[in-house]
Amino acid sequence: MIEEISFKNILSFKNEVTLSFEALPDDNLENAHVKVMPNGTRLLRLGIIYGSNASGKSNVLKAIEALHKFWFAEPQNMDSMTMTKPFLLDFTSSKEPSVFNMKFWVNGVRYWYQLTMTRNRVQYEKLSYYKTVQPIMVFERQLEEEQSVMRYNANVQKINSDEQKALLLHCLPNMSFMAARGRVNMKMKHVDSVRLWMRQFMPVITPERNLSDYSRDMLEENVDFRSYILNFLGHADFNITNMRVKKDVIGFEHTVSNDNGAEHYELGMEDQSAGTNRVLGVETAVFDAIQKNTLLMIDEMEASLHPELMEFVIQQYLRADSNSQLLLTTHYDGLLRQIDDLIRKDNVWFVEKDKSGVSDLYSLTDFKGLSRMSPNSICNAYRHGQFGAHPNI
Repeated sequence: MIEEISFKNILSFKNEVTLSFEALPDDNLENAHVKVMPNGTRLLRLGIIYGSNASGKSNVLKAIEALHKFWFAEPQNMDSMTMTKPFLLDFTSSKEPSVFNMKFWVNGVRYWYQLTMTRNRVQYEKLSYYKTVQPIMVFERQLEEEQSVMRYNANVQKINSDEQKALLLHCLPNMSFMAARGRVNMKMKHVDSVRLWMRQFMPVITPERNLSDYSRDMLEENVDFRSYILNFLGHADFNITNMRVKKDVIGFEHTVSNDNGAEHYELGMEDQSAGTNRVLGVETAVFDAIQKNTLLMIDEMEASLHPELMEFVIQQYLRADSNSQLLLTTHYDGLLRQIDDLIRKDNVWFVEKDKSGVSDLYSLTDFKGLSRMSPNSICNAYRHGQFGAHPNI
């Protein structure tokens, strides 16, 4: 699970911002929302980001996805570009590096990953882990005269000279050490554990993303998912009562009542409504994330979904016992009325862009007096611009 991620000079974020999943000392909805790590750190399974159009809320997801893609990108040569896009509305920052910091947990171990890179070079990369409060270096990499210089902690793992040479040879100055490690036949306990966790990250689900093939494959291959989605569609009040699954063909049985009584008709995925296909795709991804204990990011989750159905998706997700995390952006401010009932105050984040084009990310819990506000008051306060991150219309 991610504990926190910070980034600077990436997309519309010129200054450093931090998204934290660490739960505040509040036991509200504890069982559904919070997972406790071995050292007692309490991590949230849900993050919700609000902001006006073009504020940069989608860029939070894009920044995390860019980092994930960079971990495994294998450029053909050292002249290829990296995955970073610095803040471009400033002559100085457009020439400066992007910076990432992420603290996270894998198999009960707390890690800290640091990365500094320009559009064509990795300047600094480091992985550390914790036994106590002090980080222990696993590897460290610095750019010196266009050459990556590697350091390894022999107390963590001994790497012989041949392995060190192979890692250095494959680690081009514009690629991640994580990708280079994948080219060398060896064992690296902590690095391999982290790489495996990183590989599970799922692509951002955007409103435009077509998930039909993804859903079809899951329905064909996973019997448990078929049962799960039929149960979900029934609760979501669709009249889908069964399905027929054959290779490349999915038939949904629709039960209708008319003058002849109950009748059953089969319709394919292509004949379902946009809302049905959207919720089918979203729920496929949610189910997958739950099973893999990974991060799922959904941009504008309310797209083609009724507000109450969106709330139901979140409710069903939180009912699952999983170390997965769901990070979503939305314009649906009615969800704020569900604070203390479905969501927590520390789930909620805002993104606001200033006149210079710089986005800022901050938490609802940064504001004072929330304990005296009802969920309706919080929603109304947001609608009236008291938390920012709201269009000026």
